[in-house]
Amino acid sequence: ENSTNGTFLNGERLSGGPRRVRDGDRISMGNGTAVTVRFTAEAAGVSASTPPPTKTAQPTAPPAAPRKQIPAPVLIGVISAVVIVFFSLLGILAVSLLTAEPAQTSKPTTTIVRSAIIPVRVVDPLGGEDPDDLDDLIASWETAEQELNVSTVGDVSAPTDSDLNVTSAFLAEQKAKAMSPRSKETGIRPAGLVVPKELFGDGVVKQKVKLAQMRSTGYRQPLDFAELAEKRMSGELIEMPMATDSYYLEVGGSAQESPFNAFSFQEGQVPIVPGTPKWDILSRLAANFSGQQYSLESANDRKQMRMRLLRMFNQRAKPILKEIADAYYRQFNRPLRVTSLTRSMDYQILLNATNANSFKVRGEGSLPPHTSGCAFDLARKHMDVDEQNFLMQKLAEMERAGKIDALIEYGVNACFHIFIYHDGAAPAM
Repeated sequence: ENSTNGTFLNGERLSGGPRRVRDGDRISMGNGTAVTVRFTAEAAGVSASTPPPTKTAQPTAPPAAPRKQIPAPVLIGVISAVVIVFFSLLGILAVSLLTAEPAQTSKPTTTIVRSAIIPVRVVDPLGGEDPDDLDDLIASWETAEQELNVSTVGDVSAPTDSDLNVTSAFLAEQKAKAMSPRSKETGIRPAGLVVPKELFGDGVVKQKVKLAQMRSTGYRQPLDFAELAEKRMSGELIEMPMATDSYYLEVGGSAQESPFNAFSFQEGQVPIVPGTPKWDILSRLAANFSGQQYSLESANDRKQMRMRLLRMFNQRAKPILKEIADAYYRQFNRPLRVTSLTRSMDYQILLNATNANSFKVRGEGSLPPHTSGCAFDLARKHMDVDEQNFLMQKLAEMERAGKIDALIEYGVNACFHIFIYHDGAAPAM
């Protein structure tokens, strides 16, 4: 199923349809997990430990009627059922071992926070994922939001920042233009797709290094919308217009109307109530959101605030997105479709709650790319091969110039994942 680390049969990485396994085959997966397949005599209904029968005198009684032979299809069905039951029990045992408390050893262990609101992911039921491995993080945190229903998006009227003044009608117009039919083949792997080496090279390593630098220099990931609001008011992150001539933001499709919650890995979600510091932060932003006012008592206003906070971005990322989008617009006269900017941790967990591929949340420490304010995704499945190749060449050019790191992603959420360097400097590799 195209897991991050792959599944191997006798050393060969599997892809495509199912493969038949035979006695003695070795299946490896995850981080060093291996299973050797054995079809034993017991599976056929004969005990391998039963001693051979001893010779006895010929019976004087009449011989018994000859035993009927079991039809081959029935025998095959019985053997298949035994094999299925065997591997099912093996899987149950493996899952129980994964969820059991770790034994005391001299090796340091990672504390796994167990909470009803934090989803658990088992991509490899016989192995594990590394919360500090960006390859695991990117593959598992790239969770798509619900498609944005532009009819639920409110106009932005920002007297103190005219760049943000965009109507929902213009957003709808740009989305329709971006998604209009193509004359050539579209999809994840259209014929003629040429992926530059920069988009599948050492990007995971470079992003991991820069995220570690951000964390070491004091960057604090936003755990909830109140902390996103705090970063906006301090200027640490800036709000992006929801649409321009050259791009539009398909973000906020999963934003909710419910009251705001505070989030921590220790306590999970806790309602934000009047008189608390986070209530004060949200109230001050609601009273003056670039000159526009919202009410925390209004369900629709809470949803609009969430949508706007999900348009937050690192200041250094804004001109980079504009450079990419303008180049694409000049070439194809379509706006670029941006499907992810900055997310708070609780919003990311909300998206992962119903996603079988969501990352196992192990607590504080890991810094998913989209909580950094430095990552954004460009959807590509709706693009034809010329558009995708053009964008990849542009991204490769910018990567060689040390401006960004870019990766191509496949699967359901196929996109170009782009990461900018918060300090403007690519890591020395």
